Amino acid sequence: MSDGVNRSRLASYKNAGQGVTELRRKRAELSVSLRKQARDEQLLKRRAMSPEAGEEPETEKVMTPSEIVQGLKSSDLSVKTASARAARRMLSREQNPPITVMVNAGVIQPLVSSLDRDDCPDLQFEAAWAITNIASGTHDHTLAVIEGGAIPKLVNLLSAGGAVGEQSAWALGNIAGDGPIPRDSVLAASALPALLPHLSIGAPPATLRTAVWTYSNLCRNKNPLVRFELVSPALPAISELLTVADQDVLADACWALSYLTDGPDERIEAVQSTPHLLGRLVSLLSHRAASVRTPALRAVGNMLTGSDRQTDRVLEAGCLDPLATLLKCGRSSLVKEAAWALSNVFAGTSQQIQIAIDSGVLPVLVSVLSADDAKCQKEAAWAISNVCLGGTPAQLDRLIGAGFLEPYCALLEAPDQRTVAVVLDGLAHLLQAAAKFGQVDPLCVKLEEVGALDRIEGLQQHENEQIYRKALHILDTYFVDQEDQSQPEQIGDEYHFSAHDDQQIQF
Repeated sequence: MSDGVNRSRLASYKNAGQGVTELRRKRAELSVSLRKQARDEQLLKRRAMSPEAGEEPETEKVMTPSEIVQGLKSSDLSVKTASARAARRMLSREQNPPITVMVNAGVIQPLVSSLDRDDCPDLQFEAAWAITNIASGTHDHTLAVIEGGAIPKLVNLLSAGGAVGEQSAWALGNIAGDGPIPRDSVLAASALPALLPHLSIGAPPATLRTAVWTYSNLCRNKNPLVRFELVSPALPAISELLTVADQDVLADACWALSYLTDGPDERIEAVQSTPHLLGRLVSLLSHRAASVRTPALRAVGNMLTGSDRQTDRVLEAGCLDPLATLLKCGRSSLVKEAAWALSNVFAGTSQQIQIAIDSGVLPVLVSVLSADDAKCQKEAAWAISNVCLGGTPAQLDRLIGAGFLEPYCALLEAPDQRTVAVVLDGLAHLLQAAAKFGQVDPLCVKLEEVGALDRIEGLQQHENEQIYRKALHILDTYFVDQEDQSQPEQIGDEYHFSAHDDQQIQF
């Protein structure tokens, strides 16, 4: 794995296992797989299918693209409407809609002009529908719609509401989903004020679903991030929508929050400060539908990368029990992100680590170390390594008591080099803590018993120089013959990080 990818991966964690000065590192990218998962879970663009579902109406002649363009330019309103309907049907084909053919035939400009015909809502509706499906295509298709002047006209129709307004919201959502520049063009046309009335529990269900999905696309995309002040006025409405029963509405509302919290702490603060939002969001971690749990978890995980106070709020909202449940859900994408979220809790203050330990999540996290999915294992290893770095002696006792050493050290043979390096970092920090309390020898014995010593010795021949150096440091520092100057306290198989006799623990 390249150094660039390593740095990007490290930035996903508040504590990258490199020292206490880097306990609040923000996510630059989670990983390629998680970004692909996000695209799969929530579509950037959607094509509106005709209710005829591929059936050509018998009462109307099938028109060619050139005939459609000619008809759209007719002065006869009935001809224009029939031509717009023909365009919509052609662009709504389930397989291989001829978007490029239609664009090249010159259909966009007369369709956009049809949006002005307030005297014929049917024409406006058909034109907006056809434009929606053109904008569901490639970037070039969307760019042609933008250059054709569709955005301000669609915003005007959105403000008017009704079926035409809903279809216009859909078209604007497709345009905004194309990337940050089209998104910003939609927002610059005052799309959010026009959309806000539709982001209401009282809106018709279909209208509400479309409006929330469109809003999520207005929040989406990075490089650059959306201007927060252009989308934040909708946060109170989004908070209210987190209480509805509609799974599509819940999912898209949570996706919007996940995009808004994937950035600076100031954005997390604004989201968390929205009345009732945080508690409602955390409760959705336990929703029956994975389509809702996934974006809710992403948003909560993003919040846990924030400041100590922001992390405290998420903990106070009761996130730990549902996170522990998600670790056991058997769905690898959710297990992976739940472990990532917990790694940022364990990268926090001693009090935050203690709250997480007291919740009983450690044994569940340890079980993920033996999961079948390597990515889940890696996320759990990061979380454990953060405990090794930031935990107090008593917290390290609890970690060892959870039986983490054997499955954790087994990951020294993982094919992923970053996982190996993370485990080596964790062991180095654990041994460093043991050295403070005279427990290096018994801990080394235990590491040898679980096969860690053989694995560390084998890593001296690893092709990755960073891994080789980490392994060599552990061997040279801790696995050498030395006089046992202090006898550690051993109870059963546990080695207790506590002071002996009258000594006091000093940090």
